[in-house]
Amino acid sequence: MDLSTYLKYNQTLVDDALKDCLPSKETRPESLHEAMHYCVLNGGKRIRPILCIAAAEAFCIPAKQALPPAVAVELYHCSTLVHDDLPCMDDDDLRRGKPTCHVIFGPANAVLTGDALMIQAFQLLAENGNSALSLELAKSAGSLGVIAGQMEDLAAENKAPSAELVEFIHMNKTAILIRAAVRMGAIVGRADPTELASLSAFGEKIGLAFQIADDVLDETSTDDILGKPAGSDLEQHKLTYPAVHGMVEAKAKVKELTREAIAALSPLSRNTETLHAIADHLMNRKY
Repeated sequence: MDLSTYLKYNQTLVDDALKDCLPSKETRPESLHEAMHYCVLNGGKRIRPILCIAAAEAFCIPAKQALPPAVAVELYHCSTLVHDDLPCMDDDDLRRGKPTCHVIFGPANAVLTGDALMIQAFQLLAENGNSALSLELAKSAGSLGVIAGQMEDLAAENKAPSAELVEFIHMNKTAILIRAAVRMGAIVGRADPTELASLSAFGEKIGLAFQIADDVLDETSTDDILGKPAGSDLEQHKLTYPAVHGMVEAKAKVKELTREAIAALSPLSRNTETLHAIADHLMNRKY
C-alpha cells in the first residue's frame, strides 16, 4: 500500500473534522476559541486518530464512520500538549514548529484552552451516543491513565534512573492513549473480546515504542526537524528510556516492541495491512 498517500488523505479528513467540531473563532469569548483553533489546527501528525480509523477499517468500517472517536482522541491529546507545555509543567516554548499556546495567549488562557479542548472531546462522544467509547477515553485519560503519567513525569525530574518508574510514565503518559485510539476504532467495528485483546496489545506496544522513539529523537534530532525543542529532556533532567538503559538499548527496544506489536495482529482474521504499515512507519520516523 501507499502509506504516504493514506496518511495524507486521513490527516486532511481529520483536520477538516476537527475544524468542523470547534466553535468558530468569532464566538465569544473570541480569544478562547482562537486559542483552541491555534492549538488544534497546527499541523499535527494525527497518528492517534489515524490509528483509530485504521483499526475500524480492519472491520470494514468506513473512515468517516470512525471520525467522531478519532477526533475526540485528538482533541484530548491536544489538550494534554497545551498543559504539558505550560511554565509550571515542562515549560516549552515550541510545539509543532510554532510558539506554544501559553507564549501566544498567556499561561492562564492556556490552562482554560486545554480544559476546553478536553471537554470538547467528551462532548463529541456524547453527541454521537456511544457510552463504550466515552468510557474508553475517560479510563485512559484520567488519574489512572494519562494524568497519572503526567504527575509521575513531573515528580521524576532529577530522580535517580529507575526502570520501573520510566515504564510507568511511558505507559500512562503516552502508550495508554495510543492503545485507546486503537481500541476505540475496534469498538466502532464491533470487535469481539479476542479481537479487542489483540488490538489492545498492538496499541500498547506501538505506544511504548512511540514514546521511546521520542526519547531517542529528543537527544539526537534538532528543533527544526522535531518542531519542538530538542534536548529539553536532558535540560529538565527528565526520566527517559535512554537515561535508564542507554541509547543503544533504547533504539533496540523500539524495534523489539514494534515486532511484538505486529505479532499481536497475527491471530486476527482481518485485514491489518494498514496497521502493520503504520507500525513500521512509526518505528522509522524522524520526528
